[in-house]
Amino acid sequence: MLSGKMKKWIAGVLTAVMAVTAVPMNAQPVQAAETKTASIKYVEKMGSGWNLGNTFDGFVDVDDESEPDKGEESWGNPKVTKKLIQSMKKKGYKSIRMPLTLFRRYEEKDGKAVINKEFLSRYHEVVDWAVDEGMYVMINIHHDSWKWISAWDGKEDSQVYVRFTQLWEQLADEFKDDSDKVCFETLNEPQFNDGTDEEKQAKLDQLNQAAYDIIRKSGGKNDTRMIVLPTINTGSEQVKLDALYNYVKGLNDKNVVATIHYYSEWVYSANLGTTGFDDELWKDDNGKSYTPRMAADDMFARIKKTFTDNGIGVIIGEWGLLGYDKGDNVLQSGEELKYYEYMNYKARNAGISLMFWDNGSGVNRNSKTCAWKKPLVGKMLEASVKGRSSYAAGLDTIYISKKPTKSVKIKLTLNGNKFKSIKGLKKNKDYTYNSKTKTITLKKAYVEKLYKAMGKKYGQMADLQIKFSSGADWHEYLVKNAAPSVTKKAEGTTADGIVIPVNFKGSTLRRLTAYEGENKVGPHSGWRDWLENGWAYKVDEAKGTLTLTNEFFADSSVADGRIELKAECYDGKIFSIYLDKTGEKVVEDPKLK
Repeated sequence: MLSGKMKKWIAGVLTAVMAVTAVPMNAQPVQAAETKTASIKYVEKMGSGWNLGNTFDGFVDVDDESEPDKGEESWGNPKVTKKLIQSMKKKGYKSIRMPLTLFRRYEEKDGKAVINKEFLSRYHEVVDWAVDEGMYVMINIHHDSWKWISAWDGKEDSQVYVRFTQLWEQLADEFKDDSDKVCFETLNEPQFNDGTDEEKQAKLDQLNQAAYDIIRKSGGKNDTRMIVLPTINTGSEQVKLDALYNYVKGLNDKNVVATIHYYSEWVYSANLGTTGFDDELWKDDNGKSYTPRMAADDMFARIKKTFTDNGIGVIIGEWGLLGYDKGDNVLQSGEELKYYEYMNYKARNAGISLMFWDNGSGVNRNSKTCAWKKPLVGKMLEASVKGRSSYAAGLDTIYISKKPTKSVKIKLTLNGNKFKSIKGLKKNKDYTYNSKTKTITLKKAYVEKLYKAMGKKYGQMADLQIKFSSGADWHEYLVKNAAPSVTKKAEGTTADGIVIPVNFKGSTLRRLTAYEGENKVGPHSGWRDWLENGWAYKVDEAKGTLTLTNEFFADSSVADGRIELKAECYDGKIFSIYLDKTGEKVVEDPKLK
C-alpha cells in the first residue's frame, strides 16, 4: 500500500468494481458441511482484528541513505508500546496484523539481502508482546509490493525474485519457533506494472509458491504454520477469487488461508456524493436500487461460496472507509457507523476474521489511555466485535428550519435489540415509544422548547443519546438550520485553490457539483454527478468555509470562465456559489449569478 490516505484510495479503486457472484466452475466442497477444517477454525479463533498500520511498514521513500531510516516512526506514529498492544486486547480484538516494509532495511552482503538485525529484533519484540497477550499476529511483507516487487519481470533469476526469496528465508527462520498464533501473509496488495491480467496472476502464483515453499521447508513450527495467501491487489472480484481458489486447491494444504481487503464501494467509501449506507449506487438490470449495504452482502456471498464453503478460511486483512482519515467532515458520521456495525455482523456470522485498518487515525497512540480519536467510532467498533447495535433507520440528524408545528418521529432499526430509553428525557412527557412500529415520537412541546431556547442562533439543539438492551448507544441530533449563504467575496488561485466563506446556519453540506454552462466539470465529472469530498473540495461548517482545491482546478475539464458550484445540504436545501476563473486567478462573486 501507499502511505496514509493515498494507500486507501488506491485500495478502494482496486476493489470497487463488483463482479457477478459465482462459484468457481471447478470448485468442489472439500469436506462435509458440519466438519470445520483447520483453516476455518484458525480464522474463527482470530476473530476481530486490528492493523498496526503506518508503523513498521512506514519508511523513508528515498533509494539512497541521504535521509536516515526512522524505523517505526517514519510516518509520524510514535514507537509502539506494550500498553498499546494491551489496550487493543482490552478493546476486544483477538488478533493484530503487523505490516512490515523491508525496503532500505537490508544490506547486500555477498549477493544476499540481509535484513537489519536491530530492526527485525525490535519488530519481533512487538510480535511477542501481542502473543504474550494471547493474540494472533499476522506478519506480512508490505509496501515492498509497490515499491520494488511490482517491477518484477516474472523471471526467477531476476534481482526482484531473488531478493524476495531471501527476505522470506530470513523471516521464516526468525519466527520458526514462535507460537502457532503467528501466521505469515506472503505479500500485501500484490500488484505488477507490466503484463496482462493472466500474466500478473501468474506472477503472483510464482511469488506465493516461492514464499510457501520457503516457509514449509524452514523447520521449527513452520511445517504447519498457517500461511495467508492474497488475491491479486487483494481484490474481491470473482475472477480474482477464482484464481486464488484454484491455486490454493492445488497446494492440498489444510493450513492455508485466503485474504482480501475491503473498503466498500468507492463512491460511498470516499464520498463522491453517495453519503448513505443504504443510498443508491446504481440500478440493476431490473431497475432495483443497488446500495453499499448490498455491495457488502455480495462481497461476503462471493468469498463464502468460493472459499469458506470449500473449507478455506478467509481473513479480510484490511477494511474501513476511504474517507475516514481525509477529514472529520468527509463521511456522514451516522452512516459511517452503520457500515462498521454491519460489516462486523456479517463477518462474525460468516466466521471470517475482519481486521480494521488503522494508520494512526483510529486509536490515539500518543494518549495515555490509547483512546479512540473518534469516540463514537470506537464505541461502535468495540460493541460490534461482540454483537449487534441499533440505530435510527434514517439520518442521525434531524434538521428543523422553522418553529415546530408537530411532533418529530425517529424510526429505529433494532437489529434484535430492544429500545430502553433516551438519556435525560422522560418517557410520556418528552417522548413516547411504539414497540410495534419501532418508532420514537418526540413530543411537539419538547421540540418547541428546544427551538425557542436557540433564539436567533443556529446549530445543535440536542444530542439525544438513545439506549438499547445491547450494543452501542445511538446519538440522534436535533439541529436548527436555515439556507446557507456566502458571507463575503473570496479570491484564490488554481495552484492553491480558493477558500469561500459560507454561513452554513446549522446546515450540513451533503454533496457538491460544479458546472460551466450546462456541463459538469471537475475530477470524475465525465461519469459522476458529484465531486469527491476531501479531495476536489473540503468543507468545514464549524469554521464556515468551503474550499475548492487545486485538485479541482487541475482537471482538464475546468476552463476559464464562469463556474457555478451547486451545493446540496442534507435537509434538501440547495444553494449556488459563483466563481470566475481567468488563467490562474479565481474569484468568487455573487454578481456572476
